[in-house]
Amino acid sequence: MRPPARIACVAVALLALAAPAAGARRGPYTVLPSAIRVHDGDTFYVGAETIRLRGIDTPELGRPRSHMAARRLAALLREGPVTIVPRLEDVYGRTVADVYVGGRSVADIMRREGFAKPRVH
Repeated sequence: MRPPARIACVAVALLALAAPAAGARRGPYTVLPSAIRVHDGDTFYVGAETIRLRGIDTPELGRPRSHMAARRLAALLREGPVTIVPRLEDVYGRTVADVYVGGRSVADIMRREGFAKPRVH
């Protein structure tokens, strides 16, 4: 490999290592409700990207109230357009984000309506 090509390869590799997680790299964006598929009460998909609501943990699928939480999240997101503000990528590769519909925080609404799992201290 010629020296200039080697330098270019090293530069590209260093940039890739220094880049933040995919979710943290991108700024806020807006999607239409039709582009969203809800997984459970705190997770949904936009295309191949998995979005995890920041600031709330709802019951896991199969647990009491899990289907109610998922239905409520779907109803809120249908009120869209939905603004997604990526904050970080979690250990599962999901984009953890603040999510808003009509300027209202979806996580805040879900918490106020009692869908958050009780905290264990």
